[in-house]
Amino acid sequence: MRKIVHVAGYSACGFYSRIVNVLQSLTVLFPTRIKLVPHDFPDRTAYRTWLIESGFRDNFQEAAAKQHSSSPFCWLAKGDSSGDSTPKVEDIDEFLGGHDDTIKWCQSFMAPCDDGADEGITMQPDGHTADHGYDYDLIVIGGGSGGMAASKEAAALGAKVACLDFVKPSPKGTTWGLGGTCVNVGCIPKKLFHAGSLLNDSFKQDAAAFGIQVGSEDNVQDGMIQEPVTKVHWSALRENIQNYIRSLNFKYRVRLREKEVTYLNKLGTFVDPHTIEVVDKKGRSSTLTSSRFLIATGGRPTPLECEGGDLAISSDDVFALEQSPGKTLCVGASYISLECAGFLAGIGLDVEVAVRSILLRGFDRECADKIDSYMQDHGVKFRRQVTPSKLEKTDSNQIKVTFSDGSEDTYDTVLSAIGRYADTAKLG
Repeated sequence: MRKIVHVAGYSACGFYSRIVNVLQSLTVLFPTRIKLVPHDFPDRTAYRTWLIESGFRDNFQEAAAKQHSSSPFCWLAKGDSSGDSTPKVEDIDEFLGGHDDTIKWCQSFMAPCDDGADEGITMQPDGHTADHGYDYDLIVIGGGSGGMAASKEAAALGAKVACLDFVKPSPKGTTWGLGGTCVNVGCIPKKLFHAGSLLNDSFKQDAAAFGIQVGSEDNVQDGMIQEPVTKVHWSALRENIQNYIRSLNFKYRVRLREKEVTYLNKLGTFVDPHTIEVVDKKGRSSTLTSSRFLIATGGRPTPLECEGGDLAISSDDVFALEQSPGKTLCVGASYISLECAGFLAGIGLDVEVAVRSILLRGFDRECADKIDSYMQDHGVKFRRQVTPSKLEKTDSNQIKVTFSDGSEDTYDTVLSAIGRYADTAKLG
């Protein structure tokens, strides 16, 4: 029988948004097994009025339900008739709990079980046999964190595995090596650039207070050490970080070889359910066959959709820039944009963030507000309630940006970080 899961909460609550996203994913994977009915309240007051003051929670038998006051509030209902947007008391079946308890229920729902069981997910035959006759037992498409981990685990269990990894250049022509987004254009370079910016900030803010002299004797006046003037050399910082990443790319190739995984720097496109055409960087093509495939292609940055949007770079490009980005506009207010704005400001650049609505939508509001204040205190400027409507190149090789409110400004670099999309379009 299909499970009908009701989730009530208020829209700004990150825990409510997260559990709704998890359950929506399950409904896509198992549409005949689970149905989600969300109840989205405009704010915390409206939600608590419905849950507590109207007495909805008192209709449940479980003591935990009668005491529950936070968002979300999740329960199972009886039958498909409970799919209405308005909760019906007569359809209440079982209280699941809040965010954490409902996540545990989802994990239990996903747990493998014996064929014929009413609960859990059963393994379905897919035609795989040991004597299938294909080139590989498994071909993994994508050489990021997920793809490499899956390749090595499958090989350790005795499968013959190939891992395809081919980086299509960004619109600005940026490419990178094995390891995926996190290693090459995400977590690793971002953290290293941040380490440099924090070191620079520490020298400027704290060195003098601890009696540490940075620079020449001219930095001491009347026996007191003055705040040092620091300069970050972008080219040196960039090159050292890129060299470290190249060393990781090499180590990952070695580890795949040690695990007896065939690494192929080729782009794959499906021909049929068991055949894939692969093309290398020189355009040479061939075909491979496999009993099973695993798609782990990751995502790429969403392009800026406005006039002149192609003048903007993305997080795929910023870590490989030959020259300092200079005065920078970061478009977007989620964590990728704010992280980039943070380390660019930390190394002494003039940085502004274009915010369409609020910072870090879906995250805890108190934390988001503190991040907002902290970044402003450390030199990041925010242009709020705007989006870029036009980008154009100036005679001085800068970028003039016209915003949705009619205001204008000029920047050396515009970095777009407005979201990401699944990189699956060319799989066939």
